Amino acid sequence: MHAREPPGLLFPALPLASSVLMLLMTSLWLVGAGPSLTLAPELLLDPWQVHRLLTHAVGHVTLPGLLLSLLLLPTLGWWQEHHLGTLRFLHASTLLSLATGLLAVLLAGLGVSSAGGGCGYMPVHLAMLAGHGHCPQWFWGVLPPRLLPWLLLALTPLLCSEPPFLQLLCGLLAGLAYKNGAFWWLELSEQR
Repeated sequence: MHAREPPGLLFPALPLASSVLMLLMTSLWLVGAGPSLTLAPELLLDPWQVHRLLTHAVGHVTLPGLLLSLLLLPTLGWWQEHHLGTLRFLHASTLLSLATGLLAVLLAGLGVSSAGGGCGYMPVHLAMLAGHGHCPQWFWGVLPPRLLPWLLLALTPLLCSEPPFLQLLCGLLAGLAYKNGAFWWLELSEQR
């Protein structure tokens, strides 16, 4: 007979990148830095403001938006980091944050004013779910994993006002583009 191992923790240790993201988002919100990180297309003309294409994801203006992002990082982000690895998770988060920001700025440049001016990690959550599809196994019996980003897209505006719906849609579209290989040339190789 084989001895069974005692049930262990869900993860041997807290995922590093997701935990640091949670700490960073909370710290930035506590010091009130959220408004200075919003994705404001009119400010991107200044070269010193280009950081907003990436930092819009970690800044939050409203408490409900921050709490939703913080709730989904341990729920979904830890699973994604566990499956992808810390380096690939950080790479994908950064790439999808940049792609979401660029899509939102493009829409704002085309005259859709509600696409810019938002901040929060929710578009990156949607992009990661649409792009990688890693979600907890307990969720599989409830809903197919490919429908989860669409469900979150529909529910997020009901739960909080941050970020704007079009920015959430930009995140989902960036994730679908990632899944279909639009960013293959930016992927990390196994050698790196």
